[in-house]
Amino acid sequence: MNVLKMRGAANLLFDQGKYDDAYYLYEEINNQIWTAIGCIQSGITNFARNFLGSGYKSVYELNKAFIDQTSNTIFNKWFNLDSDQTLNELVFTTSGALQCICYSQNLTATILPNVVYNEFLLLQTLVFNMDKDDWINYAVKIIVPVVEENQLKKKVYLIPEDSVKKRLMENFGKIKVSDWFSINFYFLDYLTVAGKENSELYLYLHKVVGSAYKHKANHKKSYGKRGEKKEYKEYESYERYEKYERYERYEKQAKTINEFDPVTATEFEKSKYYGKMLGLSGKVTPSHIRKVYLNLIAQYHPDKVASLGIELVNLAEKKTKEINSAYEWLKKKHNF
Repeated sequence: MNVLKMRGAANLLFDQGKYDDAYYLYEEINNQIWTAIGCIQSGITNFARNFLGSGYKSVYELNKAFIDQTSNTIFNKWFNLDSDQTLNELVFTTSGALQCICYSQNLTATILPNVVYNEFLLLQTLVFNMDKDDWINYAVKIIVPVVEENQLKKKVYLIPEDSVKKRLMENFGKIKVSDWFSINFYFLDYLTVAGKENSELYLYLHKVVGSAYKHKANHKKSYGKRGEKKEYKEYESYERYEKYERYERYEKQAKTINEFDPVTATEFEKSKYYGKMLGLSGKVTPSHIRKVYLNLIAQYHPDKVASLGIELVNLAEKKTKEINSAYEWLKKKHNF
């Protein structure tokens, strides 16, 4: 499945105001990604139960150790994308589908509010965890995909509606000061077209957003008339910003990580790549680097999974080599 081309087609339909058709394409991509997530989760769970026992702890530890490697393998096989790129697509397709619901009377009327609320909460959660390798673990705390024979049967929304609303309200302020501030705008658009302007959600969010918001019955209408406040012009451009500028930035970042070559990479690129591999940030000391390295080696060493099958051994060996390469380079850089 060519996710990028399919989303490009969905974006084109959306720009033409064909929201129902665009929604279908966004949802198709979204469902395929959730199917892959379901396969990843069930694969790890089944392996842990078959070889490590049925306890929660064994599933948790295996998930923690191998979720990044496993998701990269599955996403590459299914979509020719790594985990970061797939997360990017899930964010954009979820966002696109929600915007279609905002501007289509048919979709607003037929899709249950609880589903929309959960999808908005998922979008908020994904945005807050875009820098984490185990972002899947955050997503499945909200939605669990039920997969049978590599087919998505349904998505189960785990959180009761009252709790979803409470968490949404807790997140509105954080979203407002992020690059994804526009999520608040089209959530208000949805509540408006759904006739919920007197609801607690609407009143609270409208207070958070303030004068920057003005309802858009159709996303193509302009809010940048002469004399209006600057915030309206920012609102006018948010679809273009999300679809193109952020897309290009994340694509370049993902491509850089995926095609990293230690032979041709600059010192800055090596520092960024190896630092991310070890989970380092900000100023670090040799003792801290050494401590992180020893913890990772202890976690991923092949001897720990020697009896659990050749696939896990190979993954552990690959990860260990990457950790050792990063550590050796950092040792030279920091002279220890």
